[in-house]
Amino acid sequence: MKNYPLFKVHVPVENALAEIKTVLESGFINEGVQVTQFQNALCARLGVKNMVLMNSCTSALTVAYKICGVGPGTEVITTAMTCIATNTPIENLGAKIVWADIDAKTGSIDPQDIERKITPKTRAIAIVSWAGTPCDLDAIAAIAKKHNIPVVQDAAHAFDSRWNGQPVSDFTDFTCYSFQAIKHLSSGDGGALICRDEKDFELARKLKWFGYDRDAHKDEKGEWKGQRWSADIEAGEVGYKFNMNNIAAAIGLAQMPFIDKIIGTHRSNAAVYARRFAGNNMIIPLEIPAKATSSFWVFTALVLDPKINRDRLLEELNAEGIAAGLVHMPNDSYSAFKEYLTELPQTHLFAQTQISLPCGWWLGNEDCEHIASRVIDLCQSASRQAA
Repeated sequence: MKNYPLFKVHVPVENALAEIKTVLESGFINEGVQVTQFQNALCARLGVKNMVLMNSCTSALTVAYKICGVGPGTEVITTAMTCIATNTPIENLGAKIVWADIDAKTGSIDPQDIERKITPKTRAIAIVSWAGTPCDLDAIAAIAKKHNIPVVQDAAHAFDSRWNGQPVSDFTDFTCYSFQAIKHLSSGDGGALICRDEKDFELARKLKWFGYDRDAHKDEKGEWKGQRWSADIEAGEVGYKFNMNNIAAAIGLAQMPFIDKIIGTHRSNAAVYARRFAGNNMIIPLEIPAKATSSFWVFTALVLDPKINRDRLLEELNAEGIAAGLVHMPNDSYSAFKEYLTELPQTHLFAQTQISLPCGWWLGNEDCEHIASRVIDLCQSASRQAA
């Protein structure tokens, strides 16, 4: 029986070993030349600037929230339908989480509910590109501008996603990417923070390394010139140990020649599912906004026929080697966040009906044709049996 994993790490072994060998032979493993090279390559590929590489997307989110002024006595409006990493930094910084509902047809945060939840204590709006599809960035940007509140975008699923043909980072104050093991582009673990404002960018560079601007102490090649530990750390700029190291960057650099093919295959495979499920009233693809270009980290659809048991469908697919699943659970279901409970009907409808199917680079169109056929057949069978 052939297996169809939901995730699979892309590692060009020979390329990665060659890059890592260069790092190890240099005798300098910490942040240096390879980090600078990886950062420059990413900026060029994404068409962005003001990027700070970090050791995880969670670290990038933490720094973004801190720059926004998130802390005790403040609030962040966010979505519960996401990885817990979107919201744990808010809790750890001592702020209050305020859940906004989503649109169950898209999985994205509802701009109208964002505006309803704004108070004088709101310091940031956090949004997520579910499965690689951007939210309504125009509507959210308009609300943020109206109320003068920064937007933090968790784009962990969304490498190379676009809005109206532009990088998604053009529409938010802070955009955070993930290079964790199962993402489109992996550096083993890692993340990036893109800041729209130059002053925020300068502060982010300090916060990722205790409060010192480590990048200011590199030469034009990215060689480390040594930290001036006598330099002052200013009030409010005490930072973290969040930097990426050269080994992680070396793995990331080895992936760069392949990223166009990886993203292209995800999109091509997603198109197979969209075509096969079109017009089906049992399993319905998520709506993709007209201005959105998704990276399709996974392909999410909704099982809306009440005669079909969603969890049983997943079990049957898994038994056939098709690793369909639920990539995230609504965060308000965790006891850690029980004090923030509120009514989120669309979030819970989505959570009860969503399934995610593999559509990554390790699959071909014929694999996705097979998976789609099995999903449709199993849905039809379950619906007939329940009739």
